[in-house]
Amino acid sequence: MLSKTVFLAFASVTLAVTSGSMAAAQPAAKAKAAGLSPTCAAKAPVREFLIATGEWDTVPKGKDGKPAAYNDRGQPRAANSKLERYTFDPGMIVVKRGECVTLRIHSVKGSHHNVTIEGTEIGTESAAITNDAGAATGKAVARANPNAYEDPAKLKAGEFARGEQVTLRFQATQAGTYRMICEVHTFIGAKGELKGYDDKNKPLAGPMVGYIVVL
Repeated sequence: MLSKTVFLAFASVTLAVTSGSMAAAQPAAKAKAAGLSPTCAAKAPVREFLIATGEWDTVPKGKDGKPAAYNDRGQPRAANSKLERYTFDPGMIVVKRGECVTLRIHSVKGSHHNVTIEGTEIGTESAAITNDAGAATGKAVARANPNAYEDPAKLKAGEFARGEQVTLRFQATQAGTYRMICEVHTFIGAKGELKGYDDKNKPLAGPMVGYIVVL
């Protein structure tokens, strides 16, 4: 009877320790699932991509050639209102697992943008603002808009203005497809859906999204 009791006690302790180890390991597994690391291994193969922000826009007109009211994805729009959509160009990049990737993102169309790569630590908050040669000239932190001629007067952390270039660098550590999102021009729903109108039906000229495919 004593040996049975000791065995059961030992089994309970072993199960508790094992369960605790499994629970402790779960956060690490979730961290790895992000798939893109903000630091690159010293000998990782290097890839660089030049990306520009673009825009498609039009003012729908009737048969008489005059601006007309229209419908945009279920949202009624008044006559003479601009139908527009901001984009990343190229809209998709393909890299291999293990590669160290540099993105140089140039804001051309749109007064300001930001970038976050969904489900990862990678984004433009405090990212380097770089010149044409790639040298850092500042950081994408909360600050006054360098373009006094357009709104907003103040940029939030992570936002960069027309004419500025930000540089992101990461290592692709896990295969998958990652969405690169400008949150200035995208409303993200409760289930992760990307929308061009916010929860008050305000048009955002989006969703503005690109894709990073890791093979």
